[in-house]
Amino acid sequence: MRVLILDDDQKRLDIFKQKLIGRYVECYMTTGEIIRKLRDETWDYLFLDHDLGGKTYVQSGGAEDTGWDVAVWLSNHVDRQPENIILHTFNPAGALNMKSLLPKALILPGAWNNL
Repeated sequence: MRVLILDDDQKRLDIFKQKLIGRYVECYMTTGEIIRKLRDETWDYLFLDHDLGGKTYVQSGGAEDTGWDVAVWLSNHVDRQPENIILHTFNPAGALNMKSLLPKALILPGAWNNL
């Protein structure tokens, strides 16, 4: 199983890695890195955070680099969408905005604690 994770918090990334031992896991903190990985490789799972760069409750589609940017890219490249997409953000508006573009995605705030 191949797992790709976008999150800006190293502690959360460490928890993800610990709970996903035995799986192929790659973690990134920026949308550019994630989009490159999605473009170039196939993934079974994608965990998306909305707010990045240590900021919280960021508006989707603003000037900030957010998981929304990845959701927009995926909505325009449906063939590159992983089968399983988990929106693990604590930003409720951001999660709903991403879900509007990725209807099959699950919203699971704090997913790293629920694996």
